[in-house]
Amino acid sequence: MIAPCARAPRPSARVSRLLLALLLASALLPACGGVRPREAAAPADTLLPLNGTRLFVHREGAGDAIIVVHGGPLLDHGYLVEPLRPLAGDHQLVFYDQRLSGRSDGRVDSASVTLDAFVADLEALRRALGLDRIHLLAHSWGGLPAMKYALAYPDRLLSLVLVSPMAPSAELRQREAAALRATIEPADTAGLGALRASAGFAAGDPATIERMLQLSFRSQLHDPGLAEGLRFHIPEDYRERGRQLGRLMGELGSYDLLAELAELRVPTLVLYGASEVGVSLGGNAFRSTIPDVTLEVLPGAGHFAFRERPAAFLRLTRAFLKEAAPSRKP
Repeated sequence: MIAPCARAPRPSARVSRLLLALLLASALLPACGGVRPREAAAPADTLLPLNGTRLFVHREGAGDAIIVVHGGPLLDHGYLVEPLRPLAGDHQLVFYDQRLSGRSDGRVDSASVTLDAFVADLEALRRALGLDRIHLLAHSWGGLPAMKYALAYPDRLLSLVLVSPMAPSAELRQREAAALRATIEPADTAGLGALRASAGFAAGDPATIERMLQLSFRSQLHDPGLAEGLRFHIPEDYRERGRQLGRLMGELGSYDLLAELAELRVPTLVLYGASEVGVSLGGNAFRSTIPDVTLEVLPGAGHFAFRERPAAFLRLTRAFLKEAAPSRKP
């Protein structure tokens, strides 16, 4: 039995690789959204053919559109719907499951598993929905394709909101990953190892994989107990999808967006929970690099600030969106 204040042992190489894969799954119509402002739109779900695959899209609300980019890859948009739903009073919220993720198709051309393909999916989605300029809100891993989209299509954006984003360079991401590994509790490491050795994991059981994700996120929450409330759609072929997405690992080991971000002219909000290791690494890099950036750090929160500090998160996000794109008159 390990004493409460004992230092966590360094995870084995096998468990570390598992944690990296799981943490990558963390840290995962005309203008005005196609309807007249303030005219409520019924929630709509679509499996939309785009770029050689089909992406699952969920929309609700009315007003200037916010396209929401979930964490992962391999997660789905569902964990973001309830926390962000209050924004649907003033905006059309467009959630989608990225390629190979969630309810989107589980197989793609291997040549399309690139960061550029994720960016192209975003632009194809905007065009397919007939949206003009959009707000782009991304969480965790989703921050990386969102940043690349902002650099490629700055004129398509009203604003960029990065919530606990992937660091802007591979070197910073690796430092954040190392710092995060040091925070993992021994019980969580043991629990992940036991689940990985279980029959449920060998069979690709969705409940077992969801439990593994919950355990992997405990160290990223200010209140680890909230991890059990995180719910994800785990497809039966989750592990095969993960194998396909493994082709991203080369790019994730070598990207560096810092020089390009220094030229970005899009209003940007970067928001972290104060308990996150990324605040002092990626956070400081964003603050010193992006010209028009607002950095907010929420006390009492970790990687899922929209769940741990929902009122403060919504207050800051609403104020930023209003400042970035004042309401248009009808």
